[in-house]
Amino acid sequence: MFNHNISIDELTALFLADTPLIDVRAPIEFTQGALPGAINLPILNDEERARVGTTYKQQGAEAAVKLGYTMISGDVKQGRMQQWLDFIQQHPQAVLYCFRGGKRSQITQQWLKEAGIDRPLITGGYKLARQFLISTIDRFHENHRLLVITGPTGSGKTRLLHEISHRYPALDIEAIARHRGSAFGGMGIPQPSQVDFENQLATNLLKLSQNAQTNPVLVEDESRHTGRVCLPASFFEHMRSAEIIWVDEPVEARVNNIFEDYILTTPIGQAHQIRKATTFPDLAGKTGATPYQQALTLFDQYAAALQAISKKLGGDRFQEVLLDLDFARSDFENKNEIRTNKVWIEKLVKYYYDPLYLGSLQRRQVNPCFKGSKQAVIDYLHTRKAT
Repeated sequence: MFNHNISIDELTALFLADTPLIDVRAPIEFTQGALPGAINLPILNDEERARVGTTYKQQGAEAAVKLGYTMISGDVKQGRMQQWLDFIQQHPQAVLYCFRGGKRSQITQQWLKEAGIDRPLITGGYKLARQFLISTIDRFHENHRLLVITGPTGSGKTRLLHEISHRYPALDIEAIARHRGSAFGGMGIPQPSQVDFENQLATNLLKLSQNAQTNPVLVEDESRHTGRVCLPASFFEHMRSAEIIWVDEPVEARVNNIFEDYILTTPIGQAHQIRKATTFPDLAGKTGATPYQQALTLFDQYAAALQAISKKLGGDRFQEVLLDLDFARSDFENKNEIRTNKVWIEKLVKYYYDPLYLGSLQRRQVNPCFKGSKQAVIDYLHTRKAT
């Protein structure tokens, strides 16, 4: 794809192609934030980088470079070279980068060239690419409109986004954040760092830009924070000023949606299905099967999430919902019954989520261009003309 070093004008093509990237910075730098599609194969580890940095400050650039060459030689050099070569063999289009496109990526590039492999680097490195991605977010509003899908918790907004994505470009912020955006929204996997979240958001916007020339980009109504990551101010302001569609589903349907997302498709539902086909000792959970233990851990997490919102919920209602959650857990452990989870889910919707969400919409004085059931919204979107 690229036969020369990558300039800022070529970064769009780089990210649109999901180009495999080799980040040769130290692991501590990579952990703080990396470019989408990158693997960390450092030329200097954290300790070596710190030593080179200290030498640079005390003795200057020439001494620092000399120390680097001394440390990364012989078997150490060969081991790191082999990692790069192995990755490039699997990903021939790989591109290199360090922090500024300076010594580290240039030396890596030169060593690879001496081994017969010619791979480009990003001119300006991570720093320039990061600026490009932030600019992509900040300037998205200049050429692209958003259409925000709102509605109370459990309305099926995320599912709607995916169902209509063949007709409209759609952005799933919760998927990028790896969090469903509520007190109970953790997906059981670590969230990205703030920087990685922003970088991935920008990459998604670049891709959506290719299909959003006439139609607006659909996005679910989110608060500024999704779990522990935060939408950039420019994009959040764009969302708040966008046209809105309201998904209006009855409580029963919303409870069923939440039950599916938080019970049926989680380790609780998986363990339930496994135990249905086993003997009574397994039903009691005495085998220590992994799905069963994961299910109990999830119940613990739900109890902790409930505790976290106990003040907002109110003492009496908190105790009521907690007892219902404990009863549902007991039903699962002793009877392999999971439908009783709908009791605490419904109360949580009525006591906590609806007042919180609807109160927010009222304060914002939301005036939707369309309001209806999930299916009615889909029908409306299918017939809506691009403007």
